[in-house]
Amino acid sequence: MIVGGGLLGLELAAALQHTLVKVTIIQRGSRLMERQLDPTSSKLLALDVQERGIHIYFDNEVSTVFDEEEGKSLSITLKSGKIIQANAIVYAIGTQPNIKIARDSGIICGRGVKVNQHLQSNFPNIFAIGEIAEYNNQLFGITSAAEEQAGILANYIAGDVSSSYDGSVLMNILKFKDLELCSIGDIFIPENDDSYEEIVFTDISRRYYKKCIVKDDLLVGAVLMGDKNEFAEFKTLIENRIELSEKRKSLLMGSSETRPVIGKLVCSCSRVGEGNIQETIAGGCTDFSALCTQTGAGLGCGSCKTEVREILNQSKVLV
Repeated sequence: MIVGGGLLGLELAAALQHTLVKVTIIQRGSRLMERQLDPTSSKLLALDVQERGIHIYFDNEVSTVFDEEEGKSLSITLKSGKIIQANAIVYAIGTQPNIKIARDSGIICGRGVKVNQHLQSNFPNIFAIGEIAEYNNQLFGITSAAEEQAGILANYIAGDVSSSYDGSVLMNILKFKDLELCSIGDIFIPENDDSYEEIVFTDISRRYYKKCIVKDDLLVGAVLMGDKNEFAEFKTLIENRIELSEKRKSLLMGSSETRPVIGKLVCSCSRVGEGNIQETIAGGCTDFSALCTQTGAGLGCGSCKTEVREILNQSKVLV
């Protein structure tokens, strides 16, 4: 049994199910990934998960857990009264920064350590980055945000006082076999605000769903399900606040060219193969950051950056 229907809980469920382990998910809310997906994409995701043979109990919580048969079985009672027998229970309910030491030391905290645009706490010589850093009342619990903060802080400590942080674009990428799903930026429109536009394309039978949120000719958020080839391009548009202008129709309606994966898959977030990276290097791109931007590799969770750098270094040796 897995408690929590977020990214980690779902990916663990899919991995266990792939090894023929029977899996049940207990979700406190009424939807999967309710903070990262809108109701439509969440519903389509639930259908996909259930078709994989994974059971889901929505609007429910674990009430009691009893150890039976000398540790061989657990008897789990849900708040709804349902009793489930399981061999193990995993809690995938997110993390909470441990700020006790910071708070006890006089550092101003909210949910995390409150920092300014230089990642600086109320003590000038104490900084915070990563999941514990709270900027403008928001925590950014993603790898790319921590990397961005680290770069800005390093520059500031080195003497670049103009180096400042203005928040990170939130993104969530679900890594499921045979299902592409991600969300980027702000995917919910504020109530009673006519300055936002919502462009939606849906094909329920194909599990295809695409939603783009536009404000003042800027893409501010998107949900991509069934095809996330535009992930890297959309992320760049949102991060750099690039006006859509005459490209709006071609970008939002999905007419951008889909590049096939060449060679071994290196980046599952943007679907970039080793051959794609090598082709880009052969074309003259030998800067690591530029390589990531051009190919899309490493722009998601960031776990493939080490491998991308190795491919780049190997190509330089061969030259």
